[in-house]
Amino acid sequence: MAVYTSLSAAELSDLLSQYDVGELVAFSPISAGIENSNYAVTTSTGEYVLTLFEHHAPDEVRNFVRLSRHLGSKNLCVPSPVDDAEGVWLHGLKNKPAIVCQRFAGSHPKQLTTAQCEAIGRELAEFHLASRDLPDARQDERGYDWWHSIAPDLSADLNDDDKALLADELAFQQSQRPHWCQLPHGWIHADLFHDNALFNGDELTAILDLYNACEGAWLYDLAIVANDWCAEPDGSVDQARFNALVGGYSSVRPLSAEERLHWNLVLRGAALRFWLSRLLAARMAKSRSEELPAHKQPTEYRDRLRWHRAHSLPEG
Repeated sequence: MAVYTSLSAAELSDLLSQYDVGELVAFSPISAGIENSNYAVTTSTGEYVLTLFEHHAPDEVRNFVRLSRHLGSKNLCVPSPVDDAEGVWLHGLKNKPAIVCQRFAGSHPKQLTTAQCEAIGRELAEFHLASRDLPDARQDERGYDWWHSIAPDLSADLNDDDKALLADELAFQQSQRPHWCQLPHGWIHADLFHDNALFNGDELTAILDLYNACEGAWLYDLAIVANDWCAEPDGSVDQARFNALVGGYSSVRPLSAEERLHWNLVLRGAALRFWLSRLLAARMAKSRSEELPAHKQPTEYRDRLRWHRAHSLPEG
């Protein structure tokens, strides 16, 4: 499941009473995502999304919203919390930080098109450029150091072949660390899967879930998108969608020579990161006697890592 904190209508109505959003009409859990609890909320005045942060402290949430407000001021399509009647946007609900945001029109894309990939590429480049003047990007809690610190423990859940794959990839990434450091860096979304975007047809209406946004290599952020938006079920990459994604991005911010040279390295690193994080999520779900959704299984990113190790994509 993707909602870990259950709410009653009375609890939600009590929270909404602090806002000028009218009366609660209906609410339902949102199944997308695996870290926070989200609810679609209908009131007598409009549509909203309630987010409860399962793993973040209030100060971290304030940092996320600092970024979303900055991007919103530059006309990027990102959600920002609604203030209550006292001008307060961050609340607590069931001992967890909670925010209410206006709900954007559109839906999550299912059959991804080249036009959608081009659109998300353009918007991601705008995201990177628009955030350059926002200081103090938060550290990536699941970056390079985390890969190496968590892997020994998670490898206990793997068979011998996967243990060998993980160890070999970590060694390769460690040997290539100087190249990572030379790539252009700044704020990155870090989790821009297609279930964190909304479209009306091929028109992008919103980028959601900035709660993992942090400092990182811009090419890494683009690789995270490529590994989700351009992937086939067997782990391979659809070249047409990949070309559209990179073309859209480069139309706003052309890739540097260093970035073009190290595409395969960064695609592998992005696949490794989500293989590890899904292994951790699977372990946590098992401890609650639950299972991850079928489309969030660790093997998906293991297979994408294997594919990138055997193939080098053209620039796009």
